Amino acid sequence: MSRLFTQKHAWGVAALASIATVLSIFAHWEPRFPGDLRLTLLVQSAHSTALDSIMKWVSFLTGDWRAILLAAAGGLVVWRCLGRREGALVLTTWLSAPIHSVLKLLVNRPRPTPELVRVLQDAPGNSFPSGHAFFAIAFWGLLAYFAWTRLPSWPLRVLAFSGCGIIILLIGSSRVYLGAHWPSDVIGGYIFGALLLLVLICLDRMWRAHCDTQTPDEPDHTDNQPGLLPGNSAQ
Repeated sequence: MSRLFTQKHAWGVAALASIATVLSIFAHWEPRFPGDLRLTLLVQSAHSTALDSIMKWVSFLTGDWRAILLAAAGGLVVWRCLGRREGALVLTTWLSAPIHSVLKLLVNRPRPTPELVRVLQDAPGNSFPSGHAFFAIAFWGLLAYFAWTRLPSWPLRVLAFSGCGIIILLIGSSRVYLGAHWPSDVIGGYIFGALLLLVLICLDRMWRAHCDTQTPDEPDHTDNQPGLLPGNSAQ
């Protein structure tokens, strides 16, 4: 059973890695994909002062060094609630920061410009993939996975899972709304984040399967009871 599980998820990792590679190659040659500009203008058409502030705060709280702090705080909470291994996996999501930085250097895609869209946040560096979206999928996706597989209450599971999903979508849409990324940058971040998330889920499942196989059977104390050993039966 564990071998089938490993093979199934290995195929999933390979498929996501292939999609991410192809998307990165195209992003290297194309400053934006067909539909990027139209979708960005559509997202930005519903702008308001209040929505501007909300989107700026969403991006601020989940970007740069604050993402690392969030991963550390989340890892500590999960460690106290679920266990050391689960907390370590949540902490590992900070790896999205150095990974997406390297990917941005390799792809070297420019960010949207004020001549094309409303740029409400001048972000440094290159555009593909979105680091915010990368971290959102890895961190909030892992929390959603733990909520779905660990929480005993069905309504609580649905509530926590849905909440994490809303946060992921809000973070991705905020990057497009602020003019910091094209939609394809966000999609690329989601795909790379899903790749990291799947690897972490596989590690969790393998650890749990290993612990299950290492759990000793309950000892049979009947044979050790006085007067019940062979040859010592009551007369």
